Amino acid sequence: MKVETQIKTLLKVLSQGIFEKEHILAMALLSAIAGESIFLLGPPGTAKSLVARRLKMAFKDSRAFEYLMSRFSTPDEIFGPVSISLLKNEDRYERVVDGFLPTATVVFLDEIWKASPSIQNSLLTAINERIFQNGRETIHLPMKGLIAASNELPAEDEGLEALWDRFLVRMVSNCINSEASFFKMIRQGNSPDPVVPEDCLITDELFDKWQQNIDKIVIPDEICYAVTNIRKRLKEETKNDEVNEMDYYVSDRRWKKCFRLMRASAFLNGRKALDMTDLPLLIHCLWNKAETIATTVDVVLKGLTASIYDRLDKIEKALEQELKFSAEPVIKQKDKKKQSESFLLTNYMYYSLRDFPKGQCLFYKHDYNHLDSKKPVDGIIYLDEAKNAWIVRAIYTGTPFDYKVKTTSQVKKVKLLKCNAGIIVDGVPYGFEGMVNSALSGEVGTVSDTLVKNWAESALELMNNDLRPQLSQLQEQFAKAEHLFLSNDDLKLANKYLSQCEKRFNEVAVKVHNAKGLL
Repeated sequence: MKVETQIKTLLKVLSQGIFEKEHILAMALLSAIAGESIFLLGPPGTAKSLVARRLKMAFKDSRAFEYLMSRFSTPDEIFGPVSISLLKNEDRYERVVDGFLPTATVVFLDEIWKASPSIQNSLLTAINERIFQNGRETIHLPMKGLIAASNELPAEDEGLEALWDRFLVRMVSNCINSEASFFKMIRQGNSPDPVVPEDCLITDELFDKWQQNIDKIVIPDEICYAVTNIRKRLKEETKNDEVNEMDYYVSDRRWKKCFRLMRASAFLNGRKALDMTDLPLLIHCLWNKAETIATTVDVVLKGLTASIYDRLDKIEKALEQELKFSAEPVIKQKDKKKQSESFLLTNYMYYSLRDFPKGQCLFYKHDYNHLDSKKPVDGIIYLDEAKNAWIVRAIYTGTPFDYKVKTTSQVKKVKLLKCNAGIIVDGVPYGFEGMVNSALSGEVGTVSDTLVKNWAESALELMNNDLRPQLSQLQEQFAKAEHLFLSNDDLKLANKYLSQCEKRFNEVAVKVHNAKGLL
């Protein structure tokens, strides 16, 4: 059986009778196979312990250990009582561990933060190294997965940071949201536990084999680039005065574990290399406080298109430089009037902008002399319903225009710049209709015009032949994704961010296209 088929079948069986917790169960299984632990944050009665019991069923001949912590819990209750006979007869301090955490395959610890310091210290080693020091003997734990739960996060300044850092995957477990799912749960009787087919059970031999295969999964450069962007943006968040530096702290050990989790995901989905559909798993690994979850989601999902955004920003900055290079100083002073007279006039007093996306757009002729080619000038754009056109006006001292009276709807403040043969509105260049360059041959800076045209053609070629296919590939990956460990909400969020990137791409493409046709 293919590994992806086995895991898919396993998850389907284990999820029987579970409502709106399928994703948590899937992440718990992924964490266990990756050798990591998972923490569930949520109120009582939200199926946190049920997830642990179902996870136990995934492993052949498995044993479970489940315990509710309190301030009075002792190590004896977790790791087993001290053997009185060994202590009395052989002077050996050892615990009777059978039936306790050291012999369990799957462990569930509820109210984990109430554990005493002595329990916490032993848990640190058990979680990270999978060993337990029992007197003189070192026990290698058979534990595949550890699930901890609480209705609160660890309190600050109480020495819980090290234990908190051990839980790589952190998820919120809430009450059932859908009314349909809620009443299905209500009407559901006390059905027996599902029976996992024998050929789907994970044996110790298979588990060990998978560990070797997980370590062979390739990490492409595009994933490294995305993670570099995520790391950079997390560091930028710590510069906010209102944010504690530790709110977005991710240790090197944690990053290494994150990559192994993603590699396990790729392997269990039947791939030999990571791809971008594995990246959203980091949403559940990088937050430290409930208040930082939304920001962490934003940082991770923007990492999907970080390389595209970075190159679009460079193109846009280069465009600004090219437009400045071709601006007013290129035109000889004596030819300003000649250039203006070559523009097509509408209604005797407006220049018409080419390729304005919302329809006809007019710029007031007498405002042109008040524009600067280097320093942005304040302006407005509004819809004149009488003219059935958008109007652009510059705002300067003595402007004979009452905006409150004349503007009928949709007023927007903009920044205006003059450029050769048109204007730049909020960074988007627009040429005026009727500009005849041949009439000014030899008088206008034709060398700079050619450079801008050539640059714009090169930029469009790069965008259409490189960035567009890259974005399309990402969109196709997520559209066709049958990822075993991404929820429908995860996929919707990822597609939302891809749509935002496409919008940004189209905006820059319009700017470059307009610059190309400007001269």
